[in-house]
Amino acid sequence: MRKKQFIYGRGFNAIGVRFTLIYTVLAAICLILVSVSLIGQDSGATQETPLKLAVVGLFITAGLMFLMTRKLTRPIRQLTKIADSIAKGELDVRIPMFCRCEIGGLAASMRLMVKRLRLSTAETRQLANHDLITGLPNRYRLQTLLERQVGSFDANGQPARGSVFFIDILELRKVNDRFGHETSDTLLKSIAHLLIAASPCRNDRENMLNAAADGLARPVLARFGGTELVLSIPNMVDPMEIGALADRLHAAVAGIVEATGRQFRPKIAIGIARYPVDSDSANKVKQYAALACNHALALPVLTKTALFQTDMMQAIKNRETIEHYLRTAIAARQFEVYYQPKVSASSWAVTGVEALVRLNHPERGVVGPGEFIPVAEMVGLIGDIGLIVLDEAISQCAAWVRDGQTTEVSVNVSVEQFQNATFADTVIALLRKHACPAHLITIEITETLATTDVAGVASQITALRSAGLSIAIDDFGTGYSNLVQLTGLKFDILKVDRSFVTGIDFEGTSREVSRAIIQLGKNLGCRVVVEGTETSSQVAAAAQLGCDEIQGFYFSKPMKRCDFETWRDLRTKNPVHASLDMLAASGFVSASA
Repeated sequence: MRKKQFIYGRGFNAIGVRFTLIYTVLAAICLILVSVSLIGQDSGATQETPLKLAVVGLFITAGLMFLMTRKLTRPIRQLTKIADSIAKGELDVRIPMFCRCEIGGLAASMRLMVKRLRLSTAETRQLANHDLITGLPNRYRLQTLLERQVGSFDANGQPARGSVFFIDILELRKVNDRFGHETSDTLLKSIAHLLIAASPCRNDRENMLNAAADGLARPVLARFGGTELVLSIPNMVDPMEIGALADRLHAAVAGIVEATGRQFRPKIAIGIARYPVDSDSANKVKQYAALACNHALALPVLTKTALFQTDMMQAIKNRETIEHYLRTAIAARQFEVYYQPKVSASSWAVTGVEALVRLNHPERGVVGPGEFIPVAEMVGLIGDIGLIVLDEAISQCAAWVRDGQTTEVSVNVSVEQFQNATFADTVIALLRKHACPAHLITIEITETLATTDVAGVASQITALRSAGLSIAIDDFGTGYSNLVQLTGLKFDILKVDRSFVTGIDFEGTSREVSRAIIQLGKNLGCRVVVEGTETSSQVAAAAQLGCDEIQGFYFSKPMKRCDFETWRDLRTKNPVHASLDMLAASGFVSASA
């Protein structure tokens, strides 16, 4: 049953009613005194008597007024003081109930206001310190906890010790791109729950209590952002202990994890830094753990774990140096396009080239893409570099047409470029700028990109193909393609990834996968290119399996424009080279001339 709400200031509890009664009483007192004084005059009393009585009445009235005013103003002053404390953010205040008059009603309203403010503040604190998706402490709460722990001292004056585990959930972004936020968020929460259970945090409730504690430092798992989690473990610095915990964390997520009806086998990379061994700064310990995690990502093992080492700092310096050079190179257009030829598997004639970027470093000379492309992607410069390459490749293709040396040119496009809504318009504008025939330009996109955002990719492909360009699917066979989605796209060329070429000349998995991919491309009406060939036996196997074009070091490494033109002219004018390639593919010779 709902409790009836008391209404303050009614009836006798109303201040107006009370003051009316007070004034009535005072008026009555005054009348009595005056009446007494008049009676005194009639009885022959002295004239001083009425005056004394009047003075006494005045003092009595003033005293009563003082007492009543004091009783009224005291709670108002108290409420004013309490209101000042609330305004300063002090919500742990006690608001007394003075009476059931309007002042009491004001006090009751202030009590309700403080109660609601406490709830609102608690909700705000919860939102400020916790991640909305996982419910874990967020990076801001983690930073507070680390700053409180790292660099502090215990009761014996010894520096606090511990470890920070930086955990990156691999492939989570791809899950988000392919299946949506709901699936990736559910998977993230499941992985976080498994990691908590395998760590000293033990369970979700204890993890939250540890994060909320203001006293002794305790283990806490927090969400750092995106696909990254951070586990703080006080009093753990022994490498053996750290390694054992890292193994438990890997094992915790090694099985099948379900999310929105789908099954996943997640993997994680872990980087660990220790305090005060590596640093007594919370920010640096966290940075070093993240750096170790990046190092772990490159390890060729399933359980990717790395403990921070000082030589990893050189990687940061190298990255910063490369980033600086990249920004300078973009402004000065210090990039150069190299060309690697593609050769027909039937006529052994040059069918086209792939444009590949190189950086002309003023001190180090030519720098390959494997060194600067990852940095460019990390710092958001890959789109600018890609545009320079695209502009140069189209310009060169048009120049070859004008010189009577028509050559098809294919250009790799990054995810950032292709997902830009204006990309197709940019390519078409460059074709017009350089007067380049559109059918000579091929845009290469990766298999992963092709199946990530099918609707967006399809619209870009449609616009480019309508303008006359060709579309190639690069690195086919390395991703996890949904073939239904992939075959729904309209593309012209399929490139078999170089990872299958190593064993293509022997009976086995690589050869059979290559055979299947080539056949798939044929069934889809595509030209099939095998890239990465380095030996005559690999070239022979690729040709025997039915591919259309072959690319790789066997024919030539990527070359500068002038070197490619010399190579092409020599090969065109001297048919012996094509004959030798044909013989090599037939098994009669072991290497190209």
